Amino acid sequence: MARRQRDLAKEARWRARLGRHATSGLSVREFCQRERVAESAFYFWRRVIAERDDAKAAPAARIASAKRSASAAGRTLPAFVPAVVTGLPSGGGALAIELAGGRVLRLPEAISAARLAELVHAIESPAPRSQEPRSRGQA
Repeated sequence: MARRQRDLAKEARWRARLGRHATSGLSVREFCQRERVAESAFYFWRRVIAERDDAKAAPAARIASAKRSASAAGRTLPAFVPAVVTGLPSGGGALAIELAGGRVLRLPEAISAARLAELVHAIESPAPRSQEPRSRGQA
């Protein structure tokens, strides 16, 4: 079944309407009566617009929000975020993970999740300040 094209003018009207409701101080029922719109339409558009805005949000913003929520609840977030696999590996069963700063970690496909987590955590963790990094020429 083909999806209908978005009516951007209608979305803009509902965004403006939702903004007016946020500053009105009225309940949804009172606001909908004043605007002469169905409450079901109000709730539908509020949900649709929130979903669209969430889908557009940058992944970093979503992670930051999740960290704030977890911190407020006294929890810590896992060190990994969801990943999307966009194709089959072409390197004979090897994994290539791009790390911060453009570094690439290449590992065998059979590596355990626990070992992978240990490696990435060790590589991505900042080095303790008391230790000087050793150059390649030093033993």
